[in-house]
Amino acid sequence: MPIRHAALRPKSSGSLVLVLMAIAIGSAAAAPFSGAGEPAETFLTRLRAANYFDTAILYLDRIGNYPGVDPEFKTAIGLEKAQTYIDAARVSRNSAARNTFLEDASTELDAFLKLGSHPRQSEARLKLGTLQMFRAAQLMVPSSKGDAPDDAKRKEAREGYESAAATFDKIVENLREKLKEMQGANIDAKKNPQQATQRDQYRGDFLQALSMAGEARLQAAKTFTDPGKDGKQGLEDALKMFVDLSEKYDDFPPGAIALMSRGVAQELLAQKEPALDSYIRMLETPDIDALRDAKFQAASGIIRLSLAETPPKYQLAIDRGKSLIDGLRPNERRAPTAMQLQVDLAKAYLVKAKDSKDQKPADLKRSESEGRQLLIKASKVEGDHVAEATKMLADLGIESSTEEVAELPTAEDPDSVDDAYAKAIELYQASENIAQTISAANGKEGVAELEKQLAETRSIASRVLSRGLTMINTKTDIELANNARQLLAFLLYQDQRFRDATVVGSFLAKTAPGSEMGMKGGLIARNSLQNLLIQNTSNTRLVSQLKDLADYTIRVWPDHPETPIFQRLIVELALQDDRFDDARTLINAMADSPTRALLHRKLGLFLYQQSVQTRIAGDDGASEKFQKEAKAELQTGLDAISGALSDDEAMKAALVLVKLHLRADEVDQATKTLNNDKYGPTKVAERLGTSDEAFTSDLYSTQLNLLVQQMTQPGSNTDELIGQASEVMDKLRDSIKGEDASTRLSAIYLRMARDIREQLDTANANQKTKLIQAFRVFLERIAATTEDPATLQWIGQTVMQLAEASMEPTETKASGQAAELLGTAVETFGRLKAKSKDVSLSVDFQLGRAQRLMGDYKGALDTLDPILRQKPNMLNAQMEASLAYEQWAGILPPKYAGNAYESALNGARPDAAKKKVIWGWGKISQLTSSNESFRDMFFESRYHVALCRFLWGKATKETPLIEKSVGDITKVAALYPELGGPEQRKKFDQLLRLIQKELGQKVEGLPPLAVPPT
Repeated sequence: MPIRHAALRPKSSGSLVLVLMAIAIGSAAAAPFSGAGEPAETFLTRLRAANYFDTAILYLDRIGNYPGVDPEFKTAIGLEKAQTYIDAARVSRNSAARNTFLEDASTELDAFLKLGSHPRQSEARLKLGTLQMFRAAQLMVPSSKGDAPDDAKRKEAREGYESAAATFDKIVENLREKLKEMQGANIDAKKNPQQATQRDQYRGDFLQALSMAGEARLQAAKTFTDPGKDGKQGLEDALKMFVDLSEKYDDFPPGAIALMSRGVAQELLAQKEPALDSYIRMLETPDIDALRDAKFQAASGIIRLSLAETPPKYQLAIDRGKSLIDGLRPNERRAPTAMQLQVDLAKAYLVKAKDSKDQKPADLKRSESEGRQLLIKASKVEGDHVAEATKMLADLGIESSTEEVAELPTAEDPDSVDDAYAKAIELYQASENIAQTISAANGKEGVAELEKQLAETRSIASRVLSRGLTMINTKTDIELANNARQLLAFLLYQDQRFRDATVVGSFLAKTAPGSEMGMKGGLIARNSLQNLLIQNTSNTRLVSQLKDLADYTIRVWPDHPETPIFQRLIVELALQDDRFDDARTLINAMADSPTRALLHRKLGLFLYQQSVQTRIAGDDGASEKFQKEAKAELQTGLDAISGALSDDEAMKAALVLVKLHLRADEVDQATKTLNNDKYGPTKVAERLGTSDEAFTSDLYSTQLNLLVQQMTQPGSNTDELIGQASEVMDKLRDSIKGEDASTRLSAIYLRMARDIREQLDTANANQKTKLIQAFRVFLERIAATTEDPATLQWIGQTVMQLAEASMEPTETKASGQAAELLGTAVETFGRLKAKSKDVSLSVDFQLGRAQRLMGDYKGALDTLDPILRQKPNMLNAQMEASLAYEQWAGILPPKYAGNAYESALNGARPDAAKKKVIWGWGKISQLTSSNESFRDMFFESRYHVALCRFLWGKATKETPLIEKSVGDITKVAALYPELGGPEQRKKFDQLLRLIQKELGQKVEGLPPLAVPPT
């Protein structure tokens, strides 16, 4: 292939390029690697890292000439070339060159994908889809003059995003089938580690592709000037994907991040309350690196929605945004999403500054100052937000804050190491005085100038020391030199020059082994490496460097008080790699100490998360094993606590242990853990308090769960337990503060309802019966004593969950315990509607569903009717109404049954325009047939088309109708032989056999599939 990118080619002759290649190969060969032969991957990685992209392409073109290259690597040459072009595009500052690189990458990816099946095919498709989105995004960038893209560019960008969506869809479908096959194969990770690794890779690619498919649709909709109107269908499709991800896979980063994208789609669709709920749920996810960027975007969304209210809810916006901005990590201070949040937060402060009602003039001025400072800081960081920040500053009468930063002053060269150290100490003390002044200023005017002085002073001190250390000779005092090195390492660390600080700190540790000074150097190097890893979590070289430093420190300072810090580091690296057995061995080898106890608890938490993931994956055996191991580690770590707790870490670990005991039906152990005087969450929370709202709600919901389970125990005092539960619910309500308290409380209750259903799904028959009865008593008592809408809605939803969990799969009308529960649900929803006319459609829908399950078909239809007049496209309500007609027909006399079946099939209840409000199964199947997102609904509605026609004909003794129902099945089977999957196909087959028997035909059912579905 011709090398067209001369701008990035090393400035050397052809022979020198080959020499460089030979040197790089030699370097790669010197590095450790597994297997004999050509170290192609290592060499290629080094070429890319050095920006020798043309050389990398040349090497890949000639790789067939090198002996010993892994054959599997050779089969992916096209993919490696594509990655090389992508890396070149990332560093290119020339738009024309960048476009050429991207075109070449696309060409290579297309060619690679045409080769057919390959283990890295999903990786290639992901790269292709991402490329398509990147190129589409470039079309939407404003011109250099700030002009928005024209209609032609918008259309081209939209087509690019739609192509990307199609690419990701293919990945999703392909990997879904592969994962089904692997699930059926019951892969044992110990016996088949390669297959287990590939399964994990497929699972990760599947979630990433599903997320990107939704994102591509969302971005395609945003190419319209009015996304909510012109891009509505795309937004709804994207929203369905994000809802699916966030509800099913919220234990994985893509699922949690989908909450933010879900909020954006809902916001564009003018669904303000659901959007706010999604953004708030995003902020309540665990504070891990992978979710931080999405949290910034969610906070910006909350600010937009809050400021759009009348009057603007600026305080809610400030409360949500300020904590994130105040807690920015070093690697986030230039992140585009963090800078945009800073600008959005400034808007909230400026709105507050204009609201003179109930505010003192000093408060108004302080709010304006806060907003101005945020804008000034944001305007100094390059990015798309700068134009908006600059305009807002101009509106405040402040000229552009992006002026050039003056060059830092220089210091005179020191005369010696002694002179350099003395000057550096003086500068260091001056910098500490400036830092104290900044802290005392507490955000007042003039802080920006002080921060500038601080940075200059530290920089001068570092340069003076660096120059002084070059003067070390054989006569230099070793202690003085090491003191200078330690101060330099610390100054570099303060200045966030972490790579330089790592080098100096590591050198000090190895030149002063066993000494206090050497340990200090090691600690600075460790902290610097950890900060570098925060910025680049996937850098294996940094991880290896950190592990080597920790191993060295533990070996040289085995009894030093700081050594457990490094031991903890080694354990945490093992945990990050899911090497749980290695972590356990390392922990058990440590001397008894608070650090060892902490690590036992950490291991327990990791094992608990692994049990959750394996349960989601359907591996109940592995999940149970991890649960037992998690309980043992958590108990060991908690029992080893000595003295009073000073923070809430152990309390949170204890709450997880309570949950594990509850899942194992170990009520007594759960009670003892929850109320333990030393670490029990209820006891510790009373002493220390808790500002973590998510933990507080988790604690109270777990307490409620425990109280209900205690009611199932022999001899329990139900009245006393109900009283305790009421107190806990009062505490839960009181713990949720702010303008959006009701929304957040409803979200907490909804999660509790889901947890109850999950618990029932995993309980044995005897335990399920006891739990349902206990929950019923508990909920009915609470319902009788509350008028809180959020609580009533939760009670209704939870009772519905209990009722459906107690019904048999084939049961259409509830009886016994299920019927009693549904009665409670209907009564609760009725009270909720009577209390507030402004109830959500979901409440009416649940009420209609409960009425149908009780056999009150007319009541169900009367409840669902106004929902569908208001929102005819609510598919689950349309299906519920059609099912109500169908089941009603089954209990009516034959002379009325025909009309009911016809309504279920063809629709009913015309409106003023004579359009049928209830569509019926026929129209539902037509409208869902062409949309892959409604695939399950389509097959379900087609099944009911055939079932209704058969039952209609049977009730009215009209054989032609029964005969037509045969065609309803065979025609759809001809178009879609798999009929939506094995379970759905089985239903169709059983129905066809029933019809054939009724007609006196040979009972054959559906013909077998040519290729059985996986």
